[in-house]
Amino acid sequence: MRKSMAVLSCAGMAGILSACSGTWDVEGLKASKVSGNAFDQALRDEYVALANYERVQCDWFDTAAYVERGKLAAAGAPPAPEAIGERNLPENKVGELTAARAQLMPFLTAEYKDIAPKALAAAQAGYECWMEQQEENWQLDDIAACRKKYDDAIKVLKDAKMQPFVVYFPLNSAKLQGDAMAVIKEAAAAFKNRKASRADVAGHADTSGKAAYNDRLSSLRAEAVGEALVKMGVPEAAVTISAFGESDLAVKTSNGKKEPRNRRVVIRIVK
Repeated sequence: MRKSMAVLSCAGMAGILSACSGTWDVEGLKASKVSGNAFDQALRDEYVALANYERVQCDWFDTAAYVERGKLAAAGAPPAPEAIGERNLPENKVGELTAARAQLMPFLTAEYKDIAPKALAAAQAGYECWMEQQEENWQLDDIAACRKKYDDAIKVLKDAKMQPFVVYFPLNSAKLQGDAMAVIKEAAAAFKNRKASRADVAGHADTSGKAAYNDRLSSLRAEAVGEALVKMGVPEAAVTISAFGESDLAVKTSNGKKEPRNRRVVIRIVK
């Protein structure tokens, strides 16, 4: 971000600082009242740390940028992670940072802001710090530290909510075939390892049959998976069974369409 100017010396910026000191008011940001949620608070704190670091480095432009982003977070209107085009990145680094942003974005939901606010804020700050340091492209330790902060936070986010296990079925069948038992075994192990309280089992069908038939078929599929979980040690009282027929498609299709990805049972392990 405008690095040709950002590296001006502290002495060279002294006059501007005296005229516009509020722009670099890290202490003011730190003392500001947060009107949003726990994520907004955590993100504000992350921007305080980033702004303070850049101020010590005499990088006034990034100090100002982080202060302004911190103000948005404190006001309950947190900014989205910086877009790739906002930084003049080395060409060979664009791909991995694009992938990092794409990995981060799905976590920026109300759910994750509630269950893992600090980790989510750390992931965003780590990504933006990584972007900034990669643009400068000379402080290799700083690049590595920012990237590690991002990677560590993403790992916490992935662990914060167990991703669902999906069992697929042949056409017009509720039989457990292929790798179905391996997936169910994995789900049962996750239930035990996480000391979970519930295993929610939801059956689904594609649109290739009549709606009433698909309702029944999705129920049979869910029951088959539920029974297998119980046999693998998940308490029967912890297994909840539901069936959605063709009403909740993983892949939207027209009526009468055979779609393997819609013939499924989804197992969600609840902590």
